[in-house]
Parts: sequence; C-alpha cells; structure tokens
Amino acid sequence: MRQSRIGEFALIRRLRNATRVPHAVRSAVLAGIGDDAAVLKIRPGRVLLATTDLLAERVHFDLACTTYRQLGYKAAMANLSDIAAMGGIPRFVLIALALTPRQTPRDVEALYAGVTAACRPAGAAVVGGDTSASRTGLFLSFAVLGEATPSEVLRRSTARAGDHLYVTGTVGDAQAGLEILLARKAGRRGRGTNARDAAYLSGRHQAPTARLREARQLAERHLASAAIDLSDGLAGDIRHICEESEVGCLIDARQLPLSRPLIAYARAGRRDPIAYALGGGEDYELLFTVRPGNVSRVDGLIRRRVLRATPIGRITPARQGLRIIRADGSVRPLTAKGYEHRLG
Repeated sequence: MRQSRIGEFALIRRLRNATRVPHAVRSAVLAGIGDDAAVLKIRPGRVLLATTDLLAERVHFDLACTTYRQLGYKAAMANLSDIAAMGGIPRFVLIALALTPRQTPRDVEALYAGVTAACRPAGAAVVGGDTSASRTGLFLSFAVLGEATPSEVLRRSTARAGDHLYVTGTVGDAQAGLEILLARKAGRRGRGTNARDAAYLSGRHQAPTARLREARQLAERHLASAAIDLSDGLAGDIRHICEESEVGCLIDARQLPLSRPLIAYARAGRRDPIAYALGGGEDYELLFTVRPGNVSRVDGLIRRRVLRATPIGRITPARQGLRIIRADGSVRPLTAKGYEHRLG
C-alpha cells in the first residue's frame, strides 16, 4: 500500500501510541491496531450496533475552515451520535484514511488527537482501520461499533400517533456557525455578530456533542419510544421518523429551543431563526418521542435538570401529514427541506 509522505508502518506505530485503549474497555480488546483484524469481545445478552460514515474533503469539510484536530473530533462525535440515537454505548472505532501529499505525520497525529478527545470520555477505543493515498483530497471513513440490550434499542420506526415530541439542547446553531466560518474564509465580516456569539456558533459547528448521556437515560428507563440524531436538520429528521413509523407530526415552531446567539445572528441578517432550526444540519441533538404514559416522568427529569430537553409537538396519524404551527398560530404543512451535507 502506498502512503504519500508518511511510511505506513511508521504511521501505524504512531497511531497505536496515540490511541491507547481506555482502561474501561481494555478487557474487551483482545487484539487491536497492529494485526490484520481487531479481536473484540462482546458481553453476553447484548446486541451489536454498527454505523459507518464517509467524509470527503471539499464536500463535507474544508481544511481552510477547520484544523485537523477539530476535524477528527467532529467526525468522531458524528458517529458516536449515531450510536447515541440508538440508545447504545459506543465501544470500538475503526478509521480509514486516504491521505494526499499535503498531509504530514503531525497532521495525522492532530487528527487522531481530536478523535481520542471525543472517544475517550465515551469509553470508546480506536481498534484499527486502514490507510491509503489520494490524488484529489483527504478522505476519512469511520466505523463505530456499540452495544445495548435488545430492550433498550431505540429505532426510528416505533413512534405512534399520540406520542409527544422532544428535542435536546438547541437547534440551528451549527448551520449559523458554518456560515460564519465560510464568511471568515472569504474575508467577509460577520453580520452584526459579536465575537462571543460568533465563537459559540462556530464552536457548535466544529465541536458538536453526541448526546450519549441523555440517550442512555431514556433507553435505560425505557422512556423514549423512538429517536434519531439531528444530522439532517429538524425538518429532515422528523420526516425520517414519520416515514419509517408511518405517522404524521405537528411541530410547534413557538416551542423550538433556540439559542440567544442564533437569534441575534439571524436577526442581524434579517432571517428567521426558525429557518435555521428546521433546515440547518449537524447539530447532533437528539430528537425523540415519548408515549403519553411516560410524559410526566420525562418532564420530571427536565424540571430537575437531569435531562435538558424541550417538548416541541406531537406525533399524529399519517393521514394528517407533517405540519407546523407557525409563530402567528396558523398551521401549515412542514415543507422545509433536509440539510445537504455540502459546503457553500
């Protein structure tokens, strides 16, 4: 295998040192980086969750807008978020890289430092991967393996009419952050956004947080009936739940959790912050549904600040379609499109 500017075996030695297996999962990794395949031990009574993601330079990320460490951190978090959305615990990570002649050993180490910073608090271990060369741009491929008991697994296809809709955190921030970063790259000044707000929003794009703790609370207590992480925007991802569950929804735009920096940024540009919340992607918050009988328990967790989430609507019969209550109280079809994972 050719490896541009970085010897493959030297790189493997570097990465093995940079990704030492966390103590919490050491007994489950019988063989990791250095062999032809990882040898992993899964606990009895658990199901395996698997997710993968491919990221291409100038399509999913721009190295003029992000550091290698930030890239590794965000890529790892995006995949950990998929495991969170299933109610699982991330355990093992595999990474494949196609490097251009521009990347140096220091760049790759910085990327893996970002991966480690995301994975170590979650107790996930990097156990292998692959390296290759690219003539066009940097490519990253992530695979994350997680586990859960069968009764804890959360699906997109299990929502029912009458369920209540909730979302964690705030929504729309990451899209505003991307706009700020692209404007900075082009040498344009931010539109009426102070430095603190700009840093917050750009940080929400570059360093999202997978809602693993919140998802585990919902899964372990059997409180959520369905879930998805917000990678394609609220409108796009609620559509995924509705299609898979064969239901409709009614979202109340007046209840959507919006951060103060997003509201200020949108208003400075004479745009509706709700548009960011519905169409902006890569927030990696958790959108979940709750059966009516569990609503009081979920609301109790929210009141005690054990769970940071907001009720935003209901699941309805499929014949009613996807609808939204607008700021003026009128009900309209939910027409916002899902987020396109492309720059610019």
